[in-house]
Amino acid sequence: MDKIIGAIQNAGSDEDKQKQLRAYLTKEEQLITKNAANADEALAALDPENHTVGYAFILAAKALSSKMDASKFIATANKFLNRLSPSAKLVINKVGIISRKFTEICIENNRAMFAIKPLRNALQKARPKSDTLTSIHADFLQACLAAKNYGVAGKVLEQEISDVASETVKTTARDVLLFFYYGGLVYIGLKDYRKALTFLRTAVTMPAMALSAVMAESYKKYILLSLIVHGKVSSLPRYTSTVVQKYHKNAFPQYQEFITIYTTLNTNDLHKCAEQHSELFKKDNNFGLVKQCIQALYRRNIQRFTQTYLTFSLQDIASNSNLPSATEAEKQVVRMIQKGEIFATINQENGMVSFNEDPESYDTLSMAQSLDARIQKIISLGQKVRAMDETIACSTSYIQRTAMNDRGRWPSEFGEDFEGAEKALMMSGSGGKLV
Repeated sequence: MDKIIGAIQNAGSDEDKQKQLRAYLTKEEQLITKNAANADEALAALDPENHTVGYAFILAAKALSSKMDASKFIATANKFLNRLSPSAKLVINKVGIISRKFTEICIENNRAMFAIKPLRNALQKARPKSDTLTSIHADFLQACLAAKNYGVAGKVLEQEISDVASETVKTTARDVLLFFYYGGLVYIGLKDYRKALTFLRTAVTMPAMALSAVMAESYKKYILLSLIVHGKVSSLPRYTSTVVQKYHKNAFPQYQEFITIYTTLNTNDLHKCAEQHSELFKKDNNFGLVKQCIQALYRRNIQRFTQTYLTFSLQDIASNSNLPSATEAEKQVVRMIQKGEIFATINQENGMVSFNEDPESYDTLSMAQSLDARIQKIISLGQKVRAMDETIACSTSYIQRTAMNDRGRWPSEFGEDFEGAEKALMMSGSGGKLV
């Protein structure tokens, strides 16, 4: 190890020298792994900022070892992740190994909040581009969820991701799946149900040879969010994997019963169903969404009145919506007015509600600017999609596989790719836990 430490200390700081060091350490990786038990001594001779590449190789070997002092590893990893140099981009996969173990130990020791800052720094410093998805994304979101710090996670999720298969970042199917699953949970915590629905739909519709635990949990939440946002559960897109399409129709009977009763618009029956299966919903950590579905049905019933009546009394709204009183009906109407879900005024003297048309004329300067910004965003997205399409169409792998497909044959490695994806999505060895 002395020779390796010397090579790390004497390597130049320019990118070419750091790449040469990375190549050398890759060849010596077996020796580094063999000496992982003595990693603390080796790391003591290095500086995380000046020797980021070498530090990452040694600390990653330590993270993968079976024996370690948890508190010492947390301290060392925290120091490293907080002081990464730009050369961290050259060893992002090693940084990913370290961040995963760091996140795991912090959560196990109820120190999730402590993990957020170093993980966010690692995410910003190690990724090749701001739109590249890495394994660190999932670790960061998991720590934020454990700490219930949804605001910080939300800021990261707002950053556009368009590169999920970077040549330098070995992003796995598991990394992508967990990013969208955890992202969906973050948006649920922020009560942004539309974005949560988008993230969880992406998780459910990912390519798969078998339904993983994460995809199953994503689908349960997708069902409930669909009811909250749209009042119904739409069919899954055609590109959804066959196994998911077949499985979801007969799976989760309690959830299917809840959907069926929701479509009857009867809030009393929906309450009974929620109570009947409350133990299961609570076990799935979905009882909060179930209650939101019930509230959404109350609002949806009130919205129906706007399509039929110009005026309606609070007492009639309460009676027809199965609300306990006119006072509760007034609270619901006021909340809906404040959120812009309906346009109405309440006459306090006679308890009558007058339903109005949308006051937005859509001809103001601010509206024009808003529309223009959205159009520009769509144009930019279209350009990125075309660029990605051209890149894929010109890739050797794509050409070979489509040629084989045209002749009715697939290359032998095709099945291996899907087998690897299946193993990643099945979360083998996790005992059913969402890790």
